[in-house]
Amino acid sequence: MSIVSKLMNFLQRWIFALKIKSWPKLFVPFILGQSFGISTTNQINWWAMILGFLFTFSLVSFIVLLNDYADASVDKIKRTLFPETSLKTIPDSILSKNSVLGVGLVFGFFTVIFGLLLEFHVGRSYSNLVSIVCILVFLMYSLPPIKLNYRGGGEFLEMFGVGFVLPYFHFYLQNPSLFNLEFFFLILIYTLLSLTSAMASGFSDEESDRLGGKRTFVTIFGNKNIHKTILLILSISFILLLAYLILFQIKYRLGFSILIIVFNLHYIEQIFALSKRAKTNAFEDQKVYKDKLHYLIWGTICLFSIYTIYRKFIPTS
Repeated sequence: MSIVSKLMNFLQRWIFALKIKSWPKLFVPFILGQSFGISTTNQINWWAMILGFLFTFSLVSFIVLLNDYADASVDKIKRTLFPETSLKTIPDSILSKNSVLGVGLVFGFFTVIFGLLLEFHVGRSYSNLVSIVCILVFLMYSLPPIKLNYRGGGEFLEMFGVGFVLPYFHFYLQNPSLFNLEFFFLILIYTLLSLTSAMASGFSDEESDRLGGKRTFVTIFGNKNIHKTILLILSISFILLLAYLILFQIKYRLGFSILIIVFNLHYIEQIFALSKRAKTNAFEDQKVYKDKLHYLIWGTICLFSIYTIYRKFIPTS
């Protein structure tokens, strides 16, 4: 095998392990917070954006790799039960367990370094504290002795971290103000939507998680009940979204509000229909279901993020 082939094989293994398709879960909060921070200050702090991006890149890489390390035994159970399902990084020997742990910890180290740079170079006092908290919270989430993700609390931890902490952190990087009513209302909606994403992540691993002793909402309450709960939360979130558009209507053109409403109704309808088919071990239907759910969440947040920058340059009256 040539050097180039070996290099490509090496890169492909790490690209697979880093699960790039899952990255929007952390980069959407980055886009949301940065865009609203910029719109409220009418200027771009480029260092806050660049270092915030690198912070997010390191954090998501750390989380993905350490999660694979922590879940290796449960992933092995799933590969044994369902050999036809997608490959897993450690059980299928794509990378060794020690390599995943080592590189994951390096990314964790760089997350703290970028937090320090944001604190001392950009002047954001809480940045280093947030970076350390993010690392510690994830260690509590997946690794001994706490392993909250194995004790039924992982979904709430993800909801709070992804839906609230990260968007507000990136808002703070652009705008040191600790409160903005419009942004606060929107991330409350996003926090609820993040809970649905966290719940749905347990569908595809229900049986292996249960056998491996991992307590998720799905293994505790069952597939059907979690589907009903997700649909309820989506309905509540949509009502709050309507309230948000009415409360801050002066900042949004009618055409944009209609677009957001139609976009949400389109995907909510599809999710309602798919929830009947995404049963236990119906992996393909579960994948489509989760894709639609993420299109709804990420699409809505990205549309708001794009528009909040757009409206600074185009009058909305």
